[in-house]
Order: sequence, then structure tokens, then C-alpha cells
Amino acid sequence: MGDLLLRDRVGNWTYHFAVVVDDARQEIDLVIRGCDLLPSTGRQIQLARLLGRANPPLFVHHPLICKSGGVKLSKATGDTGIRELRRQEVPPSAVLGQAAYLTGLLLTPRELQPADLAGLVAAG
Repeated sequence: MGDLLLRDRVGNWTYHFAVVVDDARQEIDLVIRGCDLLPSTGRQIQLARLLGRANPPLFVHHPLICKSGGVKLSKATGDTGIRELRRQEVPPSAVLGQAAYLTGLLLTPRELQPADLAGLVAAG
């Protein structure tokens, strides 16, 4: 997949470097993210090991959640984000359950606690 850039043209840390460091500092052991990030996963695991992480997290990549027309949901295009859902007082368990449903981890949407997610991933 080519080189993994650590800093951009103006010297800012890149997303890929930042998530590897952040996951290590927080001792994250399970990362669930969109399949659009699958190509960078191997490089991030390699970087984690180079930075001293003996056991990088387990990565699970889900299909992108899309709106009608097949366009992926994105805050950049004005789609509703977590901040708006919080303002609407949508419980986090409902958001997590809907995300698990839309990515195929649940057959029907239901509220879901974070602790329940690892069991779904292992079963899937």
C-alpha cells in the first residue's frame, strides 16, 4: 500500500499516525470502522509494533453506512453527526444498536451497550 505518512505537507500529524498513538495510549483492543479504511490497516498495525505495541488492536471493517443513492454518510456533506443526535437526546445505546444493525451485526435494530459489541463481533 505504499508509505505511511506521519506528517502532512505543513508538518501536522496525519490521521493514521494519530489514531495509532491514540489507540495505544487508551489501550484500545478492538477497532470497528468502515471498509474504506481497510487498505491502511496493515500499515497502522506495523506502525503500532514499531512504536512498541506488542499486541495491536483487533480491526473489524464494516460496510459503509450509506444514504439513498449509495453515497456514504458524512459530516462533511451535512449528514447528522453524533453531536446532533446528542442534542436530540437519542441514547448512545440506540445509536450503537442502529450502527450494529446497519453494518450487519444485528438482524434487527435494538439498543446495544458497548460491552455487548465484542460478543457480536466474535459471533459474526
